[in-house]
Amino acid sequence: MSDFFRAHEARGTTIPTYFIESTAPNNVDDTVVVPPALPPELIPIDSDLAVQQIAQALADGTNPNLVVMVHGFNNPEPAVLRTYTAAAMAIQQDDAIRARQGLVCVGYRWPSEKMGQPFQGTWNALPTLPTWIFYFGVAVVVLTFPLFYFASETKQWWIDLFRYVWNPNGVHVITLIGWTVAGLVLMTVLLRTIVYFRDNYRASNYGIPDLIQIIRAIDGEIVKLRRDRGEDPLRHDIQLSFIGHSMGGFVVTNTIRTLSDVFAAPVRALSSYGVGASPDSRPEPPSHEIGNVFKLMRFVLASPDIPAETLLSSRGNFLASALSRFEEAYLFSNEGDEVLRQISTLANYFVFPTNSRNHGFRLGNVEILSRNFGLIDVKEDDFLRVLRIGNMTLQELYDALEDAKAERHVNAGPVPEQAALPKVFTYFDCTDYVDQADGGTPARPLLTCAKWRKRNDPEAKLRWYSHLHLLLAYVVRGQKPNVHGGYFEGLFSQQLIYRLACLGYSGTVAAYGNEVELGKACEQKQIRMLVSPRLWARRVSSSAPPPPVQPTMRPTSETTPPPPPPATGVVVPNLVGMSIVDARAAVAVIRDTHVGPVALPARGSEPQLLLLEITREAPGRAAGTVLDQTPAAGSRLEQRTSIEVVVAK
Repeated sequence: MSDFFRAHEARGTTIPTYFIESTAPNNVDDTVVVPPALPPELIPIDSDLAVQQIAQALADGTNPNLVVMVHGFNNPEPAVLRTYTAAAMAIQQDDAIRARQGLVCVGYRWPSEKMGQPFQGTWNALPTLPTWIFYFGVAVVVLTFPLFYFASETKQWWIDLFRYVWNPNGVHVITLIGWTVAGLVLMTVLLRTIVYFRDNYRASNYGIPDLIQIIRAIDGEIVKLRRDRGEDPLRHDIQLSFIGHSMGGFVVTNTIRTLSDVFAAPVRALSSYGVGASPDSRPEPPSHEIGNVFKLMRFVLASPDIPAETLLSSRGNFLASALSRFEEAYLFSNEGDEVLRQISTLANYFVFPTNSRNHGFRLGNVEILSRNFGLIDVKEDDFLRVLRIGNMTLQELYDALEDAKAERHVNAGPVPEQAALPKVFTYFDCTDYVDQADGGTPARPLLTCAKWRKRNDPEAKLRWYSHLHLLLAYVVRGQKPNVHGGYFEGLFSQQLIYRLACLGYSGTVAAYGNEVELGKACEQKQIRMLVSPRLWARRVSSSAPPPPVQPTMRPTSETTPPPPPPATGVVVPNLVGMSIVDARAAVAVIRDTHVGPVALPARGSEPQLLLLEITREAPGRAAGTVLDQTPAAGSRLEQRTSIEVVVAK
């Protein structure tokens, strides 16, 4: 095992912390691999011994939890070691995590390289055909460019004679063809040097199999220890949690998918496939148990390089099959992540099957549509409407996919219920995040310029020039702000990520005091937090007295607030002619007004007022304008029901 893996141990930490690296080279024909220069906090250790010590700590722990951290693309070995060392120190300094019994942390490195690093071998690695094409393009440019001299009258008859033999327009065309042919080859060179495709290959062919081997090795060592002690070796009592950053989320989800037994549930029919299958033909929910001793608990994704459609797909997909096995899932994202918004979408343009750029965005660009920061109050029916990726909300993406499916006539039966996968996540929108970075520097925007564009309009977007500025700042100014990895620089974001992975939601809330205090901490750092409905439902079961809450926050989970006083019905406003943004605001006012002769249940439970939006083609009308509404304006609304509007498409 030592030939394929290299291990290091963090010294001086209360929590056992290890770093295990895959020794797969950056290039298959590399002959020399220089050992890394280790930070003083790390010491080398035999990889087999590291696995034995990890297994020993987990087998002896009273509440064992193995947390594995996986980095993303564009992360060479020195950068990964610095990140993981900083993570070990952050965990060591957190009293709440340090008190956790049975916790073991492992940082896993798969072979990734820095942008521009493979440029040195570009020419030698270029295949023969594009080499010939490049030579041809250069030759055309070199040979035709001097002929521009003959395009003008020189007063020398023996030179001007060429003007009648050679067509100047033809010279222009041929020269442009030469530049174009050579430029196409240079574009492939550029795509190689941004290392996205190379990292994707290594993640798929080295990163995933090697992580599987590490998990299997730890699992087997724990089984061996238990057998030697005379204990039941096949107890699934060891928690397994992951932190996946960028392409590391792809590595983790596919690792879990591979580790899962695909034959655990019988296939009752060929179409009993994925979350789109009818309820009576779906297999039983997959177990959280995996391997011989592990149970999957928490999955924290930071700027995941995963297609947004995986949240909504009605077919089987790697994210759904992995997430369904975890108890809790968290997503840290920001609107200005230009690595995903520009570089990843450009790279995936060649491979991701879509007809529209609206469907090419990644999960790491999810944003919460709210003016406020902190714990956002959203009813479950509106959950998908306040989450936007790129140009469309999750509700709009879902509707577009369902419309496309109807056009294909794939499903002749009843329309399946909306995919619940987006509601598994608890979201943290860090677009405007401001905090101190490691090293005690003054507080500053860490992921974007923190312009707070949604201050007055929750649906506001970053301007095109802001996206360009952020991309240049990341590439040219040394990743300041770090649009893609700033989550692991800020003190609060690091603390929150590591607490969620190591302690879970309940433990994290307890560490901050309660949900209100957690919401206030997010609000101070300008982070929007939207709790998963499933997770929230599990948290509202207790009956402690409620602390005061801000109007922009959900009621804390320890209580059910008292019912509001009775009120009379209200008049339905006239929404026709309004923009849909103003219409939503008008309905929100009614939603916050108690309607009917009887006191209503608490917010977040039924019945509730719902705004149904239906779009249709309306030539001559501005998109987003309300064309019609039901019930009619001026009628009385005596109970919570729905207001339906038709919006110009």
